[in-house]
Amino acid sequence: MINRAAFSYCKHYIDQLTSQLMCLVTGVSMAMMVSLPLSATELKVVTESLPPLSYEENGVITGYSTELLKAVLQTADMKASIEILPWARAYQTSLSQANTLIYSMTRLPERDALFEWIGPISSRQIFLYKLRDRKEVQVKTIADVANYRVGLVREMASSKEFVKASNLPESAFDYAPTVESNMKKLWMRRIDLLVSQDWSAAFLAKSQDHKPEELEPVLLLDNQRSYYFALNKQSDPALVAKLRLAFEKVLISGKADKLRNKYLR
Repeated sequence: MINRAAFSYCKHYIDQLTSQLMCLVTGVSMAMMVSLPLSATELKVVTESLPPLSYEENGVITGYSTELLKAVLQTADMKASIEILPWARAYQTSLSQANTLIYSMTRLPERDALFEWIGPISSRQIFLYKLRDRKEVQVKTIADVANYRVGLVREMASSKEFVKASNLPESAFDYAPTVESNMKKLWMRRIDLLVSQDWSAAFLAKSQDHKPEELEPVLLLDNQRSYYFALNKQSDPALVAKLRLAFEKVLISGKADKLRNKYLR
């Protein structure tokens, strides 16, 4: 289960955004963006499997961020297919192809100039986890990690940040293509620790026939960044503007609150 503190943190976060955006939508943006012709522009959308934000269930891509994006597209009167890829491939696709949207993307300084950003869509808390029954794994500070093997997902912001913070050689890390495969390595004890978003860790534990309580967060690594929708920098400006306005309308409608209650409790 998602703890009450994390839920309250997210609710306060979205409430602040809604208040700020109310003035924006009722002002200049409404006058500026009544109707924008997008001609033959087509939007491509890529994401990763990062439950409960984005994942596939019974052949349908769903999740908090996915449903939020679908609401934005509906509000903008736009259609787009969504494709789940390993994060490294999704990221490279969004970098190289115009009119491509990727989610859920952490906004980092080194990424800032590479994309057009819409959001934030969600708060983000990243922890270092171990199996609770592994009493021999003792981590009190980032320096203690040197004694263990850490599972990371290639090209994810949390992975890159952890590598920098730990100052460890590449041989200390075990890379996986997806969060699901990374978590499976932990259950199989092929790794000692893993880096994960808190909501994702709890969701994955349940989906892999375990209890979230079997995981123990040993270090809070980051709670200062947020997730966004991000578009290739060469995307059609009219498309970007229309999506931004639609996102603002969706937040004000209360849809984000309903989705948060559905997925993030």
